[in-house]
Amino acid sequence: MLEELMNLVKEATGNAVNNAPDVSNEHSDAIAQEATHSIMDELKGAISGGGLSNVVNMLRGNETDVAGNPTTQNMLGNLTSKLTEKFGLSQDAAQSLGSSIIPSVMSKLTGKINDPNDNSLNLDSAIGSLTGGKLSNITSMLDKNGDGKVDLSDAMSLLGGSNNTSEGGGIMGKLKGLFGG
Repeated sequence: MLEELMNLVKEATGNAVNNAPDVSNEHSDAIAQEATHSIMDELKGAISGGGLSNVVNMLRGNETDVAGNPTTQNMLGNLTSKLTEKFGLSQDAAQSLGSSIIPSVMSKLTGKINDPNDNSLNLDSAIGSLTGGKLSNITSMLDKNGDGKVDLSDAMSLLGGSNNTSEGGGIMGKLKGLFGG
C-alpha cells in the first residue's frame, strides 16, 4: 500500500506545488514524503485508537465527504504543522497546500481500493498494511451482514449473533453460556 499511496501523493503534490506560488518546486519530493507520513500515521493512529470501522468505511467509499471526514481533517492538520515547521510556510500557505493534497489523495486512494478493475490495492491489503498484517481479512471479519458497510448493525451481530442479543449467538451468547445463563 505504501508504494501505491506514495505514487498518488507524488502526483497530487506535484500538481499542488506547481499551483502554489509560495512553495519552491525543489521541495516537492520532501513535501510528498511528509504528506505520505501524515496519511499513514493518521490512518494507523485511528485504527489503534479504536476507529477501525471509521477507517474501513472511509476506505470503502462509504463516506461521501472525504474532505470533511475527521480522519482526513487530522491528516490535514498534521501535514499543515509539518509544512510550517520544516519548510517555513505560512499557516495559510501550508493549509492551502495540504488542502490540495490530502483530500485528493484520499479520494483517489478510495477509488483505487474499490475499483474492481484495479487489483493493485484492495481493502484487505490496505488494512493489513496499516496493521502490520494483523488484520488482513477485515472485510469479512467486520461486515457481518454483507451490506458493504461496517456499522452498528454489524456490531450488534458481533455481540449478539443478530440485532437481537437474546438469540444467544455471538460474544454475548458465549459469555452467557460460560455463566450458565
